[in-house]
Amino acid sequence: MSERGKTSEIRVDVNYAIELITDIFKAKSCNNYEAKTIAERLCGSNLKGHDSHGIVRVPRYVLWMEWGWVFPNIKPELIVDSGALALIDAKQGFGQVAGEFAVDEGIRRAKLHGVSVVGLKNSGHLGRIGDWSERAADAGLVSLHFVNVRGSLLVAPFGGSDRRGSTSPLSIGVPSKDTDHIILDMATSTVAEGKVMVAQKGGKPLPSGALIDSNGNLTINPEVMYGKINENEVPNSENGTGAITAFGLHKGSGINFMMEILGGALTGSGVSAGIDDKEKRKFANGMLSLYVKVDNMVNFEYFLNEVRSYADFVRSSPPANKNEKVLIPGDKEIITYKDRLANGLPVAPIVWQNIKQTAKDLNIANLDRFNSAINKT
Repeated sequence: MSERGKTSEIRVDVNYAIELITDIFKAKSCNNYEAKTIAERLCGSNLKGHDSHGIVRVPRYVLWMEWGWVFPNIKPELIVDSGALALIDAKQGFGQVAGEFAVDEGIRRAKLHGVSVVGLKNSGHLGRIGDWSERAADAGLVSLHFVNVRGSLLVAPFGGSDRRGSTSPLSIGVPSKDTDHIILDMATSTVAEGKVMVAQKGGKPLPSGALIDSNGNLTINPEVMYGKINENEVPNSENGTGAITAFGLHKGSGINFMMEILGGALTGSGVSAGIDDKEKRKFANGMLSLYVKVDNMVNFEYFLNEVRSYADFVRSSPPANKNEKVLIPGDKEIITYKDRLANGLPVAPIVWQNIKQTAKDLNIANLDRFNSAINKT
């Protein structure tokens, strides 16, 4: 079913969005490759339905550059080189570039050794983590990615009412015999923080119980995360007193905790916060990734056939809701991608307005050329 039934949105042609966002980051001194890579990966997140990690983040990225949280044109550095094991320092460069570097290193080592483990530390925002699972699956590898966010306190632990952890995403990728891989991509919080930001900007409302206020009351009001802000203001979670809940009660909270250890402590990037901290830690993503070359363990065709057989078996379950299909990880993204590639990215008007205002503030010329990018719905 097309998403055109939603209200309070416009549809933005993805090619125009990529062009405008590329111009924005070139104006912020990113080289051509880096600017376009950032734009394509942000727009790609919207194409797959992960709006929380998409173009809504453009004004925030620009602000982070001004704060010195992320720097343009930084080349990641390989600091541990030990056969199947590697550690890479992104040195606060953009995660879209550092992520590609780290994943390609993991793929190369797994093809050589059968398996590889790659740590990435001090990275700018890595975006949609499913991108990295897909990149590995394209190379025929199974991969697992454990991510934390140093300096980001957004999530309340089970039984708590204030922020003690980050949204800490997890992604697992499995190559498929079909053209579309099987990708699990999820925050270990009830929602990603970007979804709160999207809701605050007039996008899709949050699910029940996604947030908790400082008094321990469940809510869906984004103001507990950002306080009251005006339409043109970039949401700043430092101004809120509430938190996002962990998914799955104590079980999800336990996984959220372990993501800090794997993505933060084990990579050397650092956990979100510590008991002895005297000041807030600087924002960065840490990511621990594991890669497996399938045919070093089992016959690759056997594996692909087993994956397809089980996927079809699960999809064939009689749906509890007769109007919906049973989906497996990645199915929804595939459906969304086809719709949005054809019909444009659904965006709250204020989000596109904020992006164009960012471009205007950077003196990007001829912004009227992007007016034809929009279809109102």
